[in-house]
Amino acid sequence: MRILLTGGLGFVGTHLKTRLKDRMPDHVLIEGQLDLLDREAVERVVQDARPDACIHLAAVSSVLEASQDTRRAWQVNLDGTMNLAETFQKHARHIRFVHVSSAEIYGASFAEGIPLNEAATVAPLNSYAASKAAADMAVGMMAKEGLHAVRMRPFTQAGSSQDVNAILPFLASQVARVEAHQQTSITINHPDVGYDITNVRDACDAYIDALTLEDAPADGMILNICSGETRTVQSMLNDLLEMAGVHPEVRLDSTHPTPSGLQNMVGDPSEAQRILGWTAQISWKNTLEEVLNDWRWRVRS
Repeated sequence: MRILLTGGLGFVGTHLKTRLKDRMPDHVLIEGQLDLLDREAVERVVQDARPDACIHLAAVSSVLEASQDTRRAWQVNLDGTMNLAETFQKHARHIRFVHVSSAEIYGASFAEGIPLNEAATVAPLNSYAASKAAADMAVGMMAKEGLHAVRMRPFTQAGSSQDVNAILPFLASQVARVEAHQQTSITINHPDVGYDITNVRDACDAYIDALTLEDAPADGMILNICSGETRTVQSMLNDLLEMAGVHPEVRLDSTHPTPSGLQNMVGDPSEAQRILGWTAQISWKNTLEEVLNDWRWRVRS
């Protein structure tokens, strides 16, 4: 299988390439410095490389980054996605197009306080979520017009090499510094905010499952990628402190922004389980160890 991958240099993309090597050792990866805003360049790559499938990860990929440059977030997340999807719709509509969206697009719907399934109302609350929602809707509409697309909506992901602005690295980096005697206290912002966290390698397996599914789902199908369990900031910190065996002072600073503007996120993974046979396999303990060891190494370096 010849797979066109966008966003391969990012956090998720790096892990996805490793999982592709493990699960599909004979695949041919097509990637590079593709400017998604250059429509002619996108068309050339698709026509020349003749991919059998596409996984679209490239994006302005965080709430903070999108808030700092909202116009670019809309250009990359919406215009770039449309350039790519329209090119496949025009030249290779039979190709499986796996679009990686975000559960952030559910936004205000999380206030219902129940695990959200794919039928939940899309109600974004920040620039990142709004731009991703627009792209998600655009791909869904093109799927009704022939694009062979599957839309993945991952909830919070965690793993090694992740940016410190993500919630688990934000906590683990401080715990690692306490262990290394580089700081004596830990600062958190909103201890009761909850996240539905999946190990990034499990999420990558879901994307590959969608790519290789023998019985193709209905075009434009939406799949939530999540654990179905909420963990609060305080509980995550407690787990990390217990694992590290340290007992620093914990300070509250409500002025520090959360990685998401949402109060609580929890999803319903049953549709991904039904369609893909996918469930999260990596334990919470192993995910904690992976992230904490990653930051121990970074702190020592």
